[in-house]
Amino acid sequence: MVSSLTPNSATSTTAPAAGAYQGASSTVASQSAASQQQLAGNFNTFLQLLTAQLQHQDPLSPMDTAQFTNQLVQFSGVEQQININANLEKMLANQNSGAMASSVGYLGQVVQGVSTSLPLQNGNANFAYTTPATSSKVTITLTDSAGNVVKSIAGDSSPGTHTASWNGADSYGSQLTDGTYGITINSTGADGTQTPVDAAVSGIVTSVGMDSSNNVQLYMGSVNLPLSKVIEVQKTVNGSSSTPTTPATSGSGSAAANAAAQAASNAVNSALGTGTTTN
Repeated sequence: MVSSLTPNSATSTTAPAAGAYQGASSTVASQSAASQQQLAGNFNTFLQLLTAQLQHQDPLSPMDTAQFTNQLVQFSGVEQQININANLEKMLANQNSGAMASSVGYLGQVVQGVSTSLPLQNGNANFAYTTPATSSKVTITLTDSAGNVVKSIAGDSSPGTHTASWNGADSYGSQLTDGTYGITINSTGADGTQTPVDAAVSGIVTSVGMDSSNNVQLYMGSVNLPLSKVIEVQKTVNGSSSTPTTPATSGSGSAAANAAAQAASNAVNSALGTGTTTN
């Protein structure tokens, strides 16, 4: 079991079906249109009642014009407020479009965020967790979409943040298919008290979308992570996260570098008339 846990990193929520975002930005805009239509209906009704009152008023005791004038002013104020709301909704829609456009840069990158869903991509899943100081045992439970436990792993109980990766094998050693798996981490103290521990899952962003609340979502396969929940972004190289490395200078490569440096030094000394140096 422990062999399937190797150092590395991070969690998320299940993605809605394709097309779930259709009309997301238009929902808010339609609210102003509905309010405008309702106001128009109320205003027409008001005018009909006003006209009927004027037609049937007592000539010796005419209506007080100040009253219906105030009502007309109120209608005008409501209409202006609706127009302002409509303009604000347009600005919000433009802002959401800008957020979507800027989020395209996350495609192909590795992102990390706290979630209870773990993306298994290309037979590998990465996550991280922080063990509390009072922990004496850490249990990591992985489940399938039906809630069945597919793997139970003993985590690192030492205090601090730990990273790990799962190779997609279940408790019987069978390789599971890529997809979304639930992840639960519990820390058990010396007194037997269990404490839930957040899992920070990571994965490669395969698509970007927007939910019904106009929030940008990053999708790691079938697992979605709200952009506001991203805590780390890593560049990828050939589909995997990259770690900057410094090339070693040994062997023939080091000798060639030393020879080049010696030649450059000799050229400078020769120009200054101080002769050449050797190692």
